[in-house]
Amino acid sequence: MNSKFAGQIRHTPRLATSSSITSAQTKRVVQKTHEKIVPRPTWNMPSANRAVVHSATRAIANSHYAFEPFLQAPNGRMNDMIAPLLPSKVTESPMLLETEVAPGMHLLIGATSKLSAARPGNGGFRIWKYDNKEDAAAEAVALAQGMEVKHMVYNTGCAGAKVVCNIGERDIADLDKKQLLDALDKVLHSLDGAMFTGCDLNSTLDDMAYLADKSPYILAAIGNDKVDPNHATAHGVVGAIIAVLRPDLVAKCNGETVVFNGAEECEDRSRHISSLLMGKKMLVHGCGAVGSVVARELWAMGAEVMTIDAAPERAEIKGCKNISKDATGKEWWKLDVDAIVPCSASGLITTEMITQMRTKNIVGASNLPFATADTQAVAEVEHKICFVPEGITSAGAVIVDSVEQFDNDAFANAEPDELYAFCRQQVFKKTGDLLILAREDPATVASQQLPRMLEKQSASAGSAKPIGSVFRNWSKKKATAPATAAAVRDAFNGMMGTRSLLRNQQRALKLKEQPSRAMSSTPAETKSDVLICGGGIMGLNIAYQLKCRDPKLKVVVLEKASALGHGSSGWSTGFMRAFYSFDETMRLALDGINAYKNWAAYTGLGKETRAYFTETGALWMLGKTAAENDEMKVRLAKFGVQSEVLDAQALKAKFPAMETEPYPEYNMETGEETGKEWGALSALYEVGCGHLDSSSCLEDMLDACKREGVEYRMNTQVKGVTQAGGRATGVTLVDGRELQAGVVINCMGPWHRELNATAGVETSTTMLPTRIQVGHIAIEKEEHLSLPFTADQYGASGIYYMPRRANKQLVFGSIDHRFESEIVENPDELNTSLDNEVEADYLGCLLHRLPGLPKHGKVIGFSSMYTVNQEDVHPVVGPSSLDGYYLCNGFSGHGFKLSPAVGAMMAQQIMGSKAEAGSRMADWETTAPLDFLAASRKPLNLKVKTHFA
Repeated sequence: MNSKFAGQIRHTPRLATSSSITSAQTKRVVQKTHEKIVPRPTWNMPSANRAVVHSATRAIANSHYAFEPFLQAPNGRMNDMIAPLLPSKVTESPMLLETEVAPGMHLLIGATSKLSAARPGNGGFRIWKYDNKEDAAAEAVALAQGMEVKHMVYNTGCAGAKVVCNIGERDIADLDKKQLLDALDKVLHSLDGAMFTGCDLNSTLDDMAYLADKSPYILAAIGNDKVDPNHATAHGVVGAIIAVLRPDLVAKCNGETVVFNGAEECEDRSRHISSLLMGKKMLVHGCGAVGSVVARELWAMGAEVMTIDAAPERAEIKGCKNISKDATGKEWWKLDVDAIVPCSASGLITTEMITQMRTKNIVGASNLPFATADTQAVAEVEHKICFVPEGITSAGAVIVDSVEQFDNDAFANAEPDELYAFCRQQVFKKTGDLLILAREDPATVASQQLPRMLEKQSASAGSAKPIGSVFRNWSKKKATAPATAAAVRDAFNGMMGTRSLLRNQQRALKLKEQPSRAMSSTPAETKSDVLICGGGIMGLNIAYQLKCRDPKLKVVVLEKASALGHGSSGWSTGFMRAFYSFDETMRLALDGINAYKNWAAYTGLGKETRAYFTETGALWMLGKTAAENDEMKVRLAKFGVQSEVLDAQALKAKFPAMETEPYPEYNMETGEETGKEWGALSALYEVGCGHLDSSSCLEDMLDACKREGVEYRMNTQVKGVTQAGGRATGVTLVDGRELQAGVVINCMGPWHRELNATAGVETSTTMLPTRIQVGHIAIEKEEHLSLPFTADQYGASGIYYMPRRANKQLVFGSIDHRFESEIVENPDELNTSLDNEVEADYLGCLLHRLPGLPKHGKVIGFSSMYTVNQEDVHPVVGPSSLDGYYLCNGFSGHGFKLSPAVGAMMAQQIMGSKAEAGSRMADWETTAPLDFLAASRKPLNLKVKTHFA
């Protein structure tokens, strides 16, 4: 056997390498020579009844075709990688049927356990030239175990099995297929409904059509010549990819989104589907019958897709970039993509590749894509790459098989898109379930949670209908008009006609229709498309997002100060977290964190960036119960954020420098402890949090804006908003000048109310400048430098602290309302010092929690301002009651971390749509609802009002 060739195709999924089947497969026509009675069991048919039905078509009953216990050592590599995915009891008693069909040619059927008509085996027919019969037998059993994973996950009603033929010394090209197929037919009949088979390596649909004419035990979409099992597999893979890259959809729906129901007829739905993966980058490795469909679907949902194949011409797929012959293709594993999608060879990914990978996700169709079990462990455990086993992802064909087997009439009458949507939704749901289990237990990875999932399902499988029997009702209720993403994209393009997305964005601005644009007497330097009042982190991000989306826009930022960072932005601690009370805020925060963690790419400055992300994690000691923290852990997991609930013992083990007793409450008159009980400690540790230096970020953003052509004018103080005809037309400056624009945006932070007053604009909530005090001390010990950001409200405390390793500082400030109640009447007259009494309060809380801190040294402190929304500590972002005048205020301490996502949100609102698919800004788009922070919204309902809400 040519070992190199075998390494390329030996374990590929069904039909993926068959030269007789392509993605453009013609219709299959089966010539029937007699009326065939197909004994397809139903979920509730008694086994005795099945036996009667089977006997009606039994042609041969050779009792010597029998399974025996499989006693030899299993296939090493395959067993090491498949067996751990199954509950241990499932792999205890493998079985093997063996018969010699010609001298030196053996037919073998591997099974995970004894098969029966009540739960028949189902697995494809693989024809291969093995080194010996023992290798063939070991592979048959290992492949059967792989099939068992799929059948158990999806409750297909079948058991894992595989038919393997070792052709011995013969060449496949010289094989007498008819002799072999006739022999297989005899074996299938003798098993009397206990085994069904279909296509696999070197067996074709023509082969299955020949067998189907003789035997009722074939599952290969023979009864519906419009359905392609490869496409079913591909759509399942697509469902898995959506679940991995869009955990927000997993949290929001039960998979209905991925059915694409009615999207071909509805512009809003088609636009939504066409941008479902906008901003995501993919590499599809292998563009055969499965990979080509996967690539096309991903592109149709807005992803940037690169393709590669050993036959470069197969990687030429509409909308995708073929890198098969490019230099990047030679080291494809080094590409900075959101997901690598292997649809080609088994054993494709080596340990060396893993060490050089930049992706965080591997999701595909290939059976056993890793070279060894150790390689997989390096990927998942050491490099934290999310890998979803193919037993979950590559199951579309077995799902379709189950429909064909358990409701043949529904299968025969189904449209392909109905079955493909069914596969997409089922795989999406199971992938989401698996990832949630993994996120609930950060000490494990997805593949380690699969046995747990299977054990749960196995316990209820006896009373559950096979998945194939529920398709009929599902299609009536959930899929009245399903579609593929490619069809939806084509429909959407048809709706849009020849208009480009960029033109739509420019139309949404309505800039050319504005009177101010038509006044030729106005000097060019006083006219712009967008004026942004306030040059902090919000103003810079909005300007950057707008200019990058449409370079033709004239965007001007007006800043009253003579240097960056005069307002709240320059004083920010720059801390990033996902922990929020509302899912929408959590989505915005994670979109912002994505930009900060990829700062060089977001700004386009590459190695020239000054700022960089430092990960610390975050410890939330907010006086919550263990049950409340468990609930938050589940919420975070739905957004792909790992976390861990800690009791006092676990916290002390993880962070020995911390005291775990509550900070006592004191009587303000006597100074004595009140003795108040605070309950047992429960804390939540959030993974992935961290910080950047705010001043460096501002400098980087200014450089990025100037590179794109944004005008940034310092020493330019805005006095008021001008308007005509019921819309904003520009601003007046303190020096008397007037600037005209199609859109005016208020990003003035603590000074925003004065500008709103000139425009006659009010909001449903009140946002006031509030004094916030911060201090820091020097630290040297590693036990302090390695601490996480900590929010401490266990007991009567109310502070946060965070180490800044680069500066050897411990920064601390407030999270309690007692520290955040001083309203600043005149922001220009802020007291910027740290009050003595506040410093003493901070230090009391701090030294209680960290008793090992130095008791001497200098405290350096300052005061800055948050613009705090008095009703719900959430900002107002979006259009105001005055047309053309937009608000971006009241961030209450959230602003810096949210700013990239808020920039994207504001750009969407002004431009009228998301960034064009494939554009650089599409990578940094936000999916948060645009009306969540609207100026007219009702105040959000909060139990506790602090800037950490």
